[in-house]
Amino acid sequence: MCPEAGCVGSCLGCFPNLPTRSTGISNRLRAEIRALGSGLRLRAGCPAGAHQVVTTYFNLPINYDLFIWTCSGSHPCIRLEKKDMCMFLAHHMEQSPECHAPSDQFNKTGIVICESGKVHKVLAMSFSVAGLHAVQQIIRCLPSSLRDSTVYLSRKPCRTCTTFLIQGSVSSVYYWPVAPEQKGDDSVVKEDTQQADVFLRSHISSNVLLPMTSFETVKMIAKKIGCERQLNSNFKLIDYLTEDFDKYFSLFNIRQCKDTCVKRMENAFRCYDFLLKCSQLEEKGLKENINQHALQLCYFLAARSDDPNRGVGCALYSQDGYFFGAGYNGYPIGILYGNLPSVGRKKHKAGLAKREAVLHAEANVLLYRSKPEIEESDVLYCTKPPCHECQNLLKDVKIKTIHCVEESSTQSQQDHLDDLKKNFDYHEVGLHLEVYTQGCTSKKYCSTII
Repeated sequence: MCPEAGCVGSCLGCFPNLPTRSTGISNRLRAEIRALGSGLRLRAGCPAGAHQVVTTYFNLPINYDLFIWTCSGSHPCIRLEKKDMCMFLAHHMEQSPECHAPSDQFNKTGIVICESGKVHKVLAMSFSVAGLHAVQQIIRCLPSSLRDSTVYLSRKPCRTCTTFLIQGSVSSVYYWPVAPEQKGDDSVVKEDTQQADVFLRSHISSNVLLPMTSFETVKMIAKKIGCERQLNSNFKLIDYLTEDFDKYFSLFNIRQCKDTCVKRMENAFRCYDFLLKCSQLEEKGLKENINQHALQLCYFLAARSDDPNRGVGCALYSQDGYFFGAGYNGYPIGILYGNLPSVGRKKHKAGLAKREAVLHAEANVLLYRSKPEIEESDVLYCTKPPCHECQNLLKDVKIKTIHCVEESSTQSQQDHLDDLKKNFDYHEVGLHLEVYTQGCTSKKYCSTII
């Protein structure tokens, strides 16, 4: 820990396997650190005392130029865990204006499908609609996405959906401990849940999962993604639950940890509420609310970014009713952060700036999309207007509709809009652009460039 800044491990972030002060450090590791040479640089923004603390700790020469992370609270590791993000997304999909209960016998449900590998990329996000469960909706749109995938649901799946998940060869299923998908009398719900359990436990891993990210961490993340809001002093857990959930603890076999579960649920939903760009969808037309909901979703993606300065989220939406691409900006997979620059894009020397090291959200969403061909009706949502480099990518894949949130800087905002007009100003590719205010509550700019 850096005693100068109070940030956990950030000053030692460039050494991923470094022991803490209490455990000591071997002479061999000291020698390896010294051998890194004088090419390492002190991070801009780190308190001067931090350099002395680290050099003294490792018995390094006074003039040793150590490469350490900034202690400004924007360390790349301050972000949502991947599973936490997916659970928030599953709940958010259930809140979509397009989400409806399949019938009177079932609750509406949100779903997120991810690869089970190291990257754990988001393959698809969708929701139940009239006549189709969320799992069935995914099968209709992207049937191959279920194989060897991890599934996140806003509710425990019913018996019918469970059989589809097994037949689709998913590897694991996680769900919120709220009212299950099956509705009805207690006896009906209990029977359906028990039968679903028999299928799930005999074929795949299935568990209740609650996000663990602390509320204090979420407040720090919110600053980075431009999603700061006033604390909701009237927040109540019951506001997020339509039914008394106490009886479901026994149904999910978690009654023995009821108190802990309730605390974690309250923390999780408080974090969800705080990360929403605006607290609720306004009563507008269906199309406006769909766009607003999608932009809010992008802020949950941005919360996963490991960019030390700013988090950006991006998603690709199909008019068939599902998201087939999700991305956020950050460093390449598996990179040791201490080996890369992390300061701003333009205010520093080219060798120190992060510009060439960080992948943009728009590039990642195109790289990881699960549908190869972009259709004319597909929409790209993003928490900021795309930069010039990303515009070239979007133009090349024939993206014709972009919805984004305005920049906080008026000059930067105007630069992006002018660049978009110039870059997309030809007949082969038209562009419909809608820019929303910082609160995602209303359109500030709308134009069709042809």
